[in-house]
Amino acid sequence: MEDEPSSRPAGRPRDPGVAARVLTAVQDLLITNGYAGTTIAAVAQAAGTGKAAVYRRWSGKADLVVAAVLALNAPVSVPDTGSLRDDLVECAMHYARGDERATRVLASLLSEIGHDPQLFDAANRAIGRPPVAALVAVIEQWVRRGAISADVPTELIAGIIPTAAFGSVTLRQRTLDTQTISDLVDHVLLPALTGAHGSSTQLL
Repeated sequence: MEDEPSSRPAGRPRDPGVAARVLTAVQDLLITNGYAGTTIAAVAQAAGTGKAAVYRRWSGKADLVVAAVLALNAPVSVPDTGSLRDDLVECAMHYARGDERATRVLASLLSEIGHDPQLFDAANRAIGRPPVAALVAVIEQWVRRGAISADVPTELIAGIIPTAAFGSVTLRQRTLDTQTISDLVDHVLLPALTGAHGSSTQLL
């Protein structure tokens, strides 16, 4: 187990493997025990370290669980493919890239956020908001290019696919598949943004 601060030799670097073991332990516990059963004590025991080592790296359970979920997520970026449709699809594919483990871990978190304001705030800030912000950025860059009217409800439209994605994870423990992403872009987002379906916006 990692030494407590008072007994560690001065200048001794932290073991870089501790953080990885802790995050893996959190993911395992979220899958098997749920959020309530993922205690700091249980995490420390599963990771082979002490609670103090966990608290030195994360301020509390909510931040720790969010970090464990993020560790399984692909980074978010704002594409610029030269096509409105392709940009929307590429952004939306963020919600189709999780494997079964990532999906089950996220489902455990989502099942609890309505009951824990601290967890909700941390998860929304780190997990929920960045991919929505990327979709907003895509829409805004195409507004500047004149392909989308400036008066569209950008935030509302950008939230459609994330809402569907998190609903799918919560209710079915499944991410959106690529066909569903394409259908949502072609038959929901593009008509809402431009008044045209995907088949008629291939050059946008």
